[in-house]
Amino acid sequence: MAADLWSDLLGAPVAVNAGDVRWLTPLPLWTGILGGPAAWAFDLMASYAVVKWVCHTRNYAILPLITTASLAMVIGAAAISWMALRRTALDRSTDGGQPRQRARFMAVLGLASCGLFALQILAGAIPHWVLDACQ
Repeated sequence: MAADLWSDLLGAPVAVNAGDVRWLTPLPLWTGILGGPAAWAFDLMASYAVVKWVCHTRNYAILPLITTASLAMVIGAAAISWMALRRTALDRSTDGGQPRQRARFMAVLGLASCGLFALQILAGAIPHWVLDACQ
């Protein structure tokens, strides 16, 4: 039975062509999904870590730079998800039956994750704009 199954699997059609392999492998898809939370965690930890230094040196420009760098990380992750979504544009279904459909689902999830965490980073930056860091 194993020999019969092996020969059938060798000739099975592939749903992912060679041009799509770069964007539909797990690394870019997971980068899109986890890029937003990683950028938010970086923003939160770096902002809290430099507050004492900012109060001591009165160099308030560093906090918006951290927020800008975090948003740039989110935009990069969203761009990766967008490219993966464009590669699966013909697959409307996201039920997970085929590798391209699962990749499309992960790309949509990555875009949603990046959008929500970009809003979270912006919401966390509002106190930096309104209040002094040393208050």
